[in-house]
Amino acid sequence: MRVLLIEDNERLVAALAQGLREEGIDVVAAGEAGVALARAARGDLDLVVLDLGLPDRDGMDVLRDLRSSQSHVPILVLTARDAVESRVQALNLGADDYLLKPFAFAELLARIRALSRRAAGPRWSPRVEGVVSFDDEHGVQFADQRVLLSPREHAMLAYLVRRRGEVVPRGDILREVFGYVADPGTNAIDVHLTHLRRKLAGTALTLETIRGVGIRVKVEER
Repeated sequence: MRVLLIEDNERLVAALAQGLREEGIDVVAAGEAGVALARAARGDLDLVVLDLGLPDRDGMDVLRDLRSSQSHVPILVLTARDAVESRVQALNLGADDYLLKPFAFAELLARIRALSRRAAGPRWSPRVEGVVSFDDEHGVQFADQRVLLSPREHAMLAYLVRRRGEVVPRGDILREVFGYVADPGTNAIDVHLTHLRRKLAGTALTLETIRGVGIRVKVEER
């Protein structure tokens, strides 16, 4: 796994790089936004760890630029900004996870591994014959079109389609798709639902929110 660590604190970078390399993870570091974006453009990264307090640009701008460039690499925001507004903004801009400083290295490592598993594609490859199928490049193929999703969107939709006909509890989604043992109070499910509904508009799949219960996918067999 190759991780781009976008962080300007040299001592923190040195400590994290050593710890991650000891776990068999290749680390590339960048202390400025411009350098980081140029490195990310090479397209050979498996994950990005992004600090929001960079010296040349705000990390939110870097996040926005990464997603605007159609990069689907998982992004873990690592920051001291603990306001709910910052978390919501980062998730809305395309972050896959948000971890506050100070943090335990073991938790950072666990989140990196969880994101890597999700990015590898769904653990299930559901298929509704004649309606929809999933591919290994985070695409969803319908009869007349292909929709490209982010790795997390792809995993979430695949999980819901696998359990089509059920109202899937939010706790199940958080555990199986996002890797949370308990609900941390994140709105990540709602953010990804918004993105999925926009991308799936006009297709044979519809996502319903059953208030207080969970999410259900409806498949229109055409």
